[in-house]
Amino acid sequence: MEPRFQLRCLGAPVLIGPDGQPIRFKVRKHLALLVYLAVESKARHRREHLAELLWANLPEAEGRHSLATALSMLRARFGRDVVESARDDLRWAYTRLELDLDRLAAGSVLGDDVTPSLAVAGFVDGFEVAAAAEFMLWRERQRARWLPLVRDALIALMDRARRNGDSRQIEQLADRMLALDDLSEEAVRAKMEARAFAGDRPA
Repeated sequence: MEPRFQLRCLGAPVLIGPDGQPIRFKVRKHLALLVYLAVESKARHRREHLAELLWANLPEAEGRHSLATALSMLRARFGRDVVESARDDLRWAYTRLELDLDRLAAGSVLGDDVTPSLAVAGFVDGFEVAAAAEFMLWRERQRARWLPLVRDALIALMDRARRNGDSRQIEQLADRMLALDDLSEEAVRAKMEARAFAGDRPA
């Protein structure tokens, strides 16, 4: 079996190697490029657009050079077939990268005896990239796109915690939902239930 990588996009993004260990990126924008290309894997992207996405603060030639450096890093990490590249554009082509977003989209949240529950949070939550306004705008659009599925997944996890009588887990999941939507009635109700389960009725 060929080695497979995992890219977690729910919460702070993390690349997990075939050995199950997180892989560190010295340059945050290189991780940002990986996230963007992997999430937008069905589209071809002009090199000019990718340079503006992450290096708009640099002169054009320096931005394209920074993009080339980032792509070289990805090739060194995944192999030369990581992108399908032409003179002016490219497309993500690596087939051995698993995204947690795929599990979220499939509704495979609770896991089983072999697969653990999905760690659910907002899309690349807490991941800030300096001097990359276009990337940050894209991140916000993706957060809005995935929010309904994230909310449904958190509700499913809270329902299971209720069945198991795990009040602490209920409250942790409710807090996670409130961080995404501070007006969520489901989250407020879940926090009240959790405190009641724990015997803390005054709170």
